[in-house]
Amino acid sequence: MCPSRRFSPAGLALRTAVAFALLAATSCGDGKFPKTYAVKGKVLVDGQPAKDCQVSLHRASGPQLSTPATPSGVTDDNGEFQLTSYVANDGAPEGEYVVKIEWRERSGIAKSDFDGTDRLGGDYANTEKNKATKGFTVQVGKQSITLPPFELTQSPQAKRKLDESKKKRPNFGGPLGGDQ
Repeated sequence: MCPSRRFSPAGLALRTAVAFALLAATSCGDGKFPKTYAVKGKVLVDGQPAKDCQVSLHRASGPQLSTPATPSGVTDDNGEFQLTSYVANDGAPEGEYVVKIEWRERSGIAKSDFDGTDRLGGDYANTEKNKATKGFTVQVGKQSITLPPFELTQSPQAKRKLDESKKKRPNFGGPLGGDQ
């Protein structure tokens, strides 16, 4: 090691302490986020757990939020989700919400984007329409909640659109394009 690049133990400890203090200050915030309450649930499509459904809550009423949020989450292999507003799995602030659910095909090279066709045909993606759908208006109070399962159906039209979109996709193959 070059003599001019030596770190004394005290200097190294000081740099480490400053780095941790900066990290803590930037990651924890300063309490500006509204209080949230855990919200979890499950999505079933045609009676089966639906993996990769995007579930979001759209605020209909409730106290004014200092930092607005759209609580959202993605279903796992069992169709289960936990919502996030500000920090992973923190839930949602108190208020009344309308649920929006989309089941989009993953896209992109790493299949990490949700830009593909909605396998539900957009039937559950319209918050105005969902206001009148039983179970799609949710009240988050001052406690954690588990929502009743969302039991959805995939319409024949949605299945047809999905099949048509799969036929139109180019298959680039290879290590970057992936196989369809």
